[in-house]
Amino acid sequence: MAESPLADLLRDHRQRRDLTIEVLAERSRVSERTISDIERGVSLAPHRATIAAITDGLGLDESEAAELLRAARRQRRTPSETARVAALAPHRLADFTGRDEEIARVLALLDADRGAPAPLVVISGAPGFGKTTVALEVLDRVETGAEKLFVDLDGFSPRPLSALEVLNALLVQLPDGVGPVPPATLDEAVSRWTVATSHHPPIVLLDNAAHESQVLPVLSVKSAGVLVTSRRNLAALEDATRIGLDPLGEDASVRLLERLIPEFQREPEDLTVLAELADRVPLALRIVGNRIASRPAWRTGDFIARLRSEGTRLRQLVAGDLAVESAVSLSYDFLEPRTAELFRAISVIDGGTFDARLAAATIGADPVDSESRLDDLTDLGMLEARGGDRYRLHDLLRLYARSRLEEEVGDVGLVERIENVQRWLLGSLERAGAWYEPGRSADEPSAHGTSFADQESAGSWVRRESMHWWPALQSAAARGDHATVVDVADALHWLSDIWLQWGHWYDLFSLAVASAEALGDKQLEATHLGYVAWTEMEERADMPGALKTAQRALAAADLADDDRQRGWANFYITSAHRLMEQREPAAAAAKLAIAQFHAVGDSDGEAQALLQLAHVRSEQGEAELTIRELQAFLPQIRAGGMSPLVQNITEFSLRRTLSVAYRELAQWDRALDELTTALQIAREMNDVGRTLTVLRGRIAIHVAAKDAAAADAAVDEAFDILGDDVGEAFMNSQRMLVQELRAQLES
Repeated sequence: MAESPLADLLRDHRQRRDLTIEVLAERSRVSERTISDIERGVSLAPHRATIAAITDGLGLDESEAAELLRAARRQRRTPSETARVAALAPHRLADFTGRDEEIARVLALLDADRGAPAPLVVISGAPGFGKTTVALEVLDRVETGAEKLFVDLDGFSPRPLSALEVLNALLVQLPDGVGPVPPATLDEAVSRWTVATSHHPPIVLLDNAAHESQVLPVLSVKSAGVLVTSRRNLAALEDATRIGLDPLGEDASVRLLERLIPEFQREPEDLTVLAELADRVPLALRIVGNRIASRPAWRTGDFIARLRSEGTRLRQLVAGDLAVESAVSLSYDFLEPRTAELFRAISVIDGGTFDARLAAATIGADPVDSESRLDDLTDLGMLEARGGDRYRLHDLLRLYARSRLEEEVGDVGLVERIENVQRWLLGSLERAGAWYEPGRSADEPSAHGTSFADQESAGSWVRRESMHWWPALQSAAARGDHATVVDVADALHWLSDIWLQWGHWYDLFSLAVASAEALGDKQLEATHLGYVAWTEMEERADMPGALKTAQRALAAADLADDDRQRGWANFYITSAHRLMEQREPAAAAAKLAIAQFHAVGDSDGEAQALLQLAHVRSEQGEAELTIRELQAFLPQIRAGGMSPLVQNITEFSLRRTLSVAYRELAQWDRALDELTTALQIAREMNDVGRTLTVLRGRIAIHVAAKDAAAADAAVDEAFDILGDDVGEAFMNSQRMLVQELRAQLES
């Protein structure tokens, strides 16, 4: 059960007034189950209209009512610190109705003999038929001690989640899943998924699948069951039980309308007519019910008359899919004009969840005002609240809103709206990157996007909105906006160094190379070829490919006659040679880079190249020379001139290199001292990946010194520092090192 300040506050108000749930339900005209779900923390995102009705039923004064509403809003906005957008499940419907036969069938499979293979169930159906709500209801009803995991596969967006992103979104929901650094490759993710689920197999809900490849890696290990929802039947998934959803039966449709429409507004015989007019489709029924309930002066007969008078009644939005346009129209037509404008405008946001800030950007409005209007749309069932202050527009409703927008602005206007939102995303992205990239002022306002208060909020936005800004950057390249592409890519250069797990940096910087070529700018081409070489080493582990790309960068820098870019090209050449253990050419390239950086006064580049040379010399057995040079260079790093981020990264690398050199000389205490300083820097940067690297290095030093007790203590310290974030796989591997050391000592 989720922790819920709203639950505690509501229960306190009800009990202080000596009201039972039954009495409060009667007074507020909110169902007993809905009130119970809120008080138990099951309903984490109740609609504003529900809270308002409960407030009236409790007889709260203005300040008490405002407090209750704030608690509901705060609860919507607060996801787990580690939550991924893909792992934010829609809230379970407290008034879920029908589908008894389908749910019973799935529950029987999940409750089967645990010795049997875990069930794989594919729930398919047309949009609006309630695939997700059925699957969530199953998860709520199944009696199991297993973890229940949810991932939205974003199947009908321009870029559905990759298999790697699916596994990472699952792993982040497990205590020992993703670890301090998310997997960067599919093989690594499958390995961690295997370890994380080996003792306690979870039940997994994969929502909105586009194709089988998103699902197959999840099936690679034992689980307590996998539910998949999709418009397709995913025929390539073997041994799956397939359940297709049809429209609700008449009785279930009427029962759902009874739960949605207050008794004083309805006539029993009208509900059957309404159900048929809505084609007994759950989405349409919910829109009809919410529309009537939101207008206390209306009665069901009034709404039936409106439906029947519609000239386009039940005209299909998409041939063969769903005929509910009239039901949507009657909600849309009574929206306040600015809310209707926002509803039309958010249709240009393709797929995925979005927040009020992005929604506001579609019409150039205030985010606070837009959030209130998004809540109005949610209350009417025209928008879905996804927790963490995020929303999702159902595919069918997006089509409806897009058609209304096209009617208003035409084809050319629609393209302009889409491009305006993309420019806002890319303007915001550049401003976020400015918090990390030296030479950019993060305080300057953006001409198109939003600005950020600090580096933390900037980095958080980049990670959270990648599903939107990455397609926007690709679109900018496709329409020839090459200057924007290279500028944004350059702004993300240093941020990419601390968010390697995104996994698309090679594609992004390759896009920038193509744009630089289109601009005919050899200096920019050299810059971004260098970034591509880095991604080939760090993201693809393709050292020969990285060497070729870095050599291309050097050729472009020569044509531009740019010593700074010659220096960076030689820096990447050094890295590639060193990682292939080609130490002599690595040292030669590093010396060239140092000289080229020095010639143009680039202290950042000179520091990085010097560190590369120190790495090479240490690996060549020249540890004492490495130590002398790095100690002499340390005051230059601390003298200033570098950006704080670059200074931290540079000193961190220097301390690690010094530690390796001292270790080569068996000077264990000095090696540990350098790593202690490196650890302080990593923790100041809040960089879990670098922290883990240092902790692993400290354990390795104790193992090399054959001090098993100290190595064991260092493993415990790693767990103390990182806690659950350290990950079970890391702990197991480090314990194994210590056990092997003890075995060697005993033999």
